[in-house]
Amino acid sequence: MAHPNKAIRGAIDYAIRNGWRFVKSGPRAHTYGRLYCPAAQRGGCIVSVYGTPKNPEKHARFVRDEVDGCPHGAGDDR
Repeated sequence: MAHPNKAIRGAIDYAIRNGWRFVKSGPRAHTYGRLYCPAAQRGGCIVSVYGTPKNPEKHARFVRDEVDGCPHGAGDDR
């Protein structure tokens, strides 16, 4: 599950600490994986994590912002 970019790897870890679940994509997928919010139901938040984004730091910031903005409840690790 170790993403090649340190900033994105940190954002994935941040999401997991806040109750999100990470599912790595298969070898031929366009995305590196997806994060699912704690709601884990239809209508829950899903964030795609890219393997080679144009700006990795900006993508990592986006992932963290999505975790922080999730209306379905999160852990107390923020």
